Amino acid sequence: MQEFNPEEHNENQRPAGSFLKGLNPFAYVIVVLAIIFFLYQFIGGALALAAGDMSLDNPNVKITRIILAFGQFMFILAPAIFFARLQTSDLKEIFRLNKPKPVLLILAVLGIVMIQPFLQGYMYFQDQLINSIPFLNDGLKPLRDLFNTFEQSTMKIVQAHSWFEFSVVVFVICITPAICEEALFRGFAMSNLRKVYKPFLTILTTGFLFAAYHFQPFNIVPLLILGFYLGFIVYFSNSLYIGILAHFLNNFFASYYMFVYGKTDFETPKLAGDELTDTIIALILSVLIFSSIMILFYRLRVKPVPAAVITESSEVNE
Repeated sequence: MQEFNPEEHNENQRPAGSFLKGLNPFAYVIVVLAIIFFLYQFIGGALALAAGDMSLDNPNVKITRIILAFGQFMFILAPAIFFARLQTSDLKEIFRLNKPKPVLLILAVLGIVMIQPFLQGYMYFQDQLINSIPFLNDGLKPLRDLFNTFEQSTMKIVQAHSWFEFSVVVFVICITPAICEEALFRGFAMSNLRKVYKPFLTILTTGFLFAAYHFQPFNIVPLLILGFYLGFIVYFSNSLYIGILAHFLNNFFASYYMFVYGKTDFETPKLAGDELTDTIIALILSVLIFSSIMILFYRLRVKPVPAAVITESSEVNE
């Protein structure tokens, strides 16, 4: 009779998630992001098709908004919590659910407001540069046409014709992504990356993953800046709530201007003379004031708990 070996039996009956928990933190983040990307894009897309939203040119706006909100909570927020829970029971720590310092909250809001002129100015000059170089314009035209199709579909979802409809847009486009994406990137991802990287490399890596995840090549620089800024304020305030608020405001500004002015007025015509000079000055001032806010934010920062302490706490809880 074969002798029973408890250790061998336990090895064969390893708990679910043990393989993932054994991964390097960076690899763990990449695997989880890939899983969530599949769930949100493919499973969420299948739900959209099943609901009858089959046309990018003429989407069913009401159904699409419902699916977008449901998909982000179900396929982004819920998995982020699930995979975080596989690592530790202290979700408050991993998601930085801490009350922010009022002064840092104010600075975070000022920062997201002051960076808007630069982001808009950058997009204007990028478009002008691409359009002014024939071979670059012609080479990128197929890609631009593809993403313009997606943008036109998105604009129909964002566009509102009444204050009630605008409130729905705010929930779907501003509140929902602010909560779900911040929990995933500035909560789950950044808490894992901080275990293997120094603070600024953690922030930069999280920002890069955030920008790449949106898969918008023509908006990659604004997305990188936004991702870096959100990571910066969350990391050095040790509060996810600050990131959620700043993320919400960034999306709200675009949605509000779209609601008030519409797409045609939202697009800036080619500038010249005093208008061009004023735009350049506004862009420079935006960068200078934004940089000053970040420096002050860093000086008033809250020092996060070292990653080693979190790891030890997790092992005790388990």
